[in-house]
Amino acid sequence: MPVTRAQWKSVLRDADLPGLQRETDEMVAEILRLRTASGGTVGNQLPELLRRLGRSVAALGAVADEVSRFSPSRTSAAERRAAADLARANRAEAQALFACLEQGWAESAWAAVRKHALAAQAIGRALEAAARIDQAGLPDEDVYQRTLGVSAEELGPGSGVASRARLLAAWAKDPRTLDRRLRLSMRHLIDDSLPLTVHLLNQLAVLALTDRPLVTHRATLLARDLVTCHLKSEPELTCSAIARHGDREPEMLSSHRGQSAYRDAYNRAEHQEEKARAAMDLHRAVLEGDVKRTATVVLELLGRAVPQGASLATVRDLLAAEDDQPLCRLLASTIRSDWRNANAHEDFRWDPVSSTLLLGGQPAELDQVLDAAIRARAICRGFEHGVAVSYAQNASLIIRGAEDPNYVSRDLAILQAAGEARFPVLDIRRQGSLVRLDVPDVSIETLREACRAILRSAMADPGVERWEVRQCSPDRLPLCVDRTGTRAGLQVAESLWESVDPLPFAELPMLANAMTNAGEPAETAVSTVLFSAAAHVVGERDRLSTALGQGDAAAKDELISTTKLISGGAKAAAQLLEGPGRRKLLAFAEILAGECHRLGSARPCELVHGFAPADRTLRRHAPRWPWITGLENSAV
Repeated sequence: MPVTRAQWKSVLRDADLPGLQRETDEMVAEILRLRTASGGTVGNQLPELLRRLGRSVAALGAVADEVSRFSPSRTSAAERRAAADLARANRAEAQALFACLEQGWAESAWAAVRKHALAAQAIGRALEAAARIDQAGLPDEDVYQRTLGVSAEELGPGSGVASRARLLAAWAKDPRTLDRRLRLSMRHLIDDSLPLTVHLLNQLAVLALTDRPLVTHRATLLARDLVTCHLKSEPELTCSAIARHGDREPEMLSSHRGQSAYRDAYNRAEHQEEKARAAMDLHRAVLEGDVKRTATVVLELLGRAVPQGASLATVRDLLAAEDDQPLCRLLASTIRSDWRNANAHEDFRWDPVSSTLLLGGQPAELDQVLDAAIRARAICRGFEHGVAVSYAQNASLIIRGAEDPNYVSRDLAILQAAGEARFPVLDIRRQGSLVRLDVPDVSIETLREACRAILRSAMADPGVERWEVRQCSPDRLPLCVDRTGTRAGLQVAESLWESVDPLPFAELPMLANAMTNAGEPAETAVSTVLFSAAAHVVGERDRLSTALGQGDAAAKDELISTTKLISGGAKAAAQLLEGPGRRKLLAFAEILAGECHRLGSARPCELVHGFAPADRTLRRHAPRWPWITGLENSAV
């Protein structure tokens, strides 16, 4: 799996292969000391020490295998090889020790043990040094390009909540290539036969982008296997526990936004005291929110009830009681009661004299607190990824109850609709029946995609009364379409989705509605809609002109069919306006319909210069798109 240098450094730190090597060295040293012990002592202690040595070697080998999944850039390739070399040296050290024991503790046999131990220690020191070096002098890597094959410009800006829309919009440009790339990097999780649903695609993409790849992938695999095991043995209970977890999406979203705010506050803080406060806030939010929720559902899957309102200490004890479950051990490792208590009771402060964070009077490294929070959050996200993979792999076992989607589920459906319309969204917010989408600045080229996104979003959440598309530039008006506009657009598009792109026609009533909501005079709204309708007729005629000139009957039928649909869209737009504006639009729609009837019996070549009323309309009416800066007087 491709990772950036920064991700790779976190892999090395989380793997802590040198620390595991030291454990092996300690076991070897303890066994070595038995050379001078009595026979009884050797008989009592050696078997257990050998078992511990075996577990130590197995643990290092397993972690080295995890590390080998990740592929850093060429500048870190030597470190990746060193991780594999350390695992081999570690095994060789243990094998040499067993050979020495078989030779009856012969002094000469210890030379081989020492040789392999020194080699492993040297590699370990090199890896420790590599994990500390930040390689700041090297060019920055685009994590999105490196891991997914799309650019930071497409995915980077915006909130994590709305990343689904940006991901789908970027993915739509080359889905086959990007699918293949993602499958290849996740082959340890999924096989080629598994369909990449929108939910699974989003989960795997977020997994690829994690800043803590090793622990996140570890949690993902453990969660996948745990959920799969229980789905196969107790599908109803398992689905019920996961569903209860999913019902807490609003709390998860609130916690996510809070954590993002704390992380931003940490990064912006100019003073260490401010950084300490932000780090402690983040640590508390992650443990009291993500860790507690994740631990609760894991324990429920294992048949352990978690009391309502249980403290973190209680949750930790329940996790510790399931010591045979590696996922429970991983979650328990995130909870430090002394830090939690100091945080909960405001018993912490930054000591500016000693430049130290004091938690309950005890010194702690500020970076360690921040790192612990980030690690805990990564583990909990890994659990979510693992559930998604397990559900995708065992779709036939999933038992779904009556659906009553909360507003977060509806937001995700809206973001999916926008992404599938290739319209990136930076953030989504609700206020009552209004939904606001923050987006990059709209251009004349993307205005139709904005309307498409609103229309599809209205289908995903019919309860929304008003859509507000807010652009990045503060001097730009938001594009606002209310239920009247979306209903008219949907009526035009209703029968067209399967056969033709309905937006050129459904867009017309939506534009009329948006112009009215922007406070534009009726005459301006009419001119803009007339121009848009006429431009599409002329554009289609010009596109088909070569085929029409060659007598292509299919081209003639296509042009007439398209013009009829434009006439229908203009009629729908007219119904949203009053007075002379409505009459103008209705008249134009009737003229187009009449031209379609008149040209129906004409030869295809006669349509090359047909629909002259559309040409006249283009010359007479100049559009004004109030949402696009610089186009107030443009007749593009």
